[in-house]
Amino acid sequence: MTYKKAAKLILLTILTLTTTTACRTTKQTKYNNFIVAIDAGHGGNDQGAAGHHSLEKNINLNLTKRLAKSIRKKCPRTEVIQIRPDDQFVTLEDRAGMANYFHADLFISIHSNAVDGWAQGTETFIHPKAKGTKAEKLAQLIEKQYTYIGRQSRGVKTANFAVLRMTHMPAVLTEIGFITNKNEEKYINSKKGQKQLADAIAQALATYIKTYH
Repeated sequence: MTYKKAAKLILLTILTLTTTTACRTTKQTKYNNFIVAIDAGHGGNDQGAAGHHSLEKNINLNLTKRLAKSIRKKCPRTEVIQIRPDDQFVTLEDRAGMANYFHADLFISIHSNAVDGWAQGTETFIHPKAKGTKAEKLAQLIEKQYTYIGRQSRGVKTANFAVLRMTHMPAVLTEIGFITNKNEEKYINSKKGQKQLADAIAQALATYIKTYH
């Protein structure tokens, strides 16, 4: 077997495995004209940051589940791909690979921030090469919606994160709050906080689709 054939077989195997990991939360029909991949950061043996009484991986997963429901209500013609639908480890390469495989129109990765010391607020990242693109527009819309629900926005920032670098569509990574801040940890774990954050992101998505798609 040649190197090219072997590489192609390996890639096909990876795609087969990854597509069974992702979860479609709306039924694809002829009316679906937009696909968004939402990614719950960390998972499985990768717990992410730790707060005083919670783990980042669980907060991220719970929020993406709420976000999927909120998107269905606000954007009924949008199909949602949940990259990590449960508590499992998914590599960064596979997260981007799933979004690419499904030809998603947008990629949104959910994270909870952490820092040594005191900090608060939200921030949304795009890849450095995405400045001035639709990714930046989406990031700005998300941060704007956060302020509407009373969250302090730390603004849109750039970072060479793997999931932003390897995805083939506009991609953002949003930090919903600091798990190391007791008040913010309580908020991002609460039913009220999770609903507000999910609705804010979904509304930003709805505005994005109406304006840029």
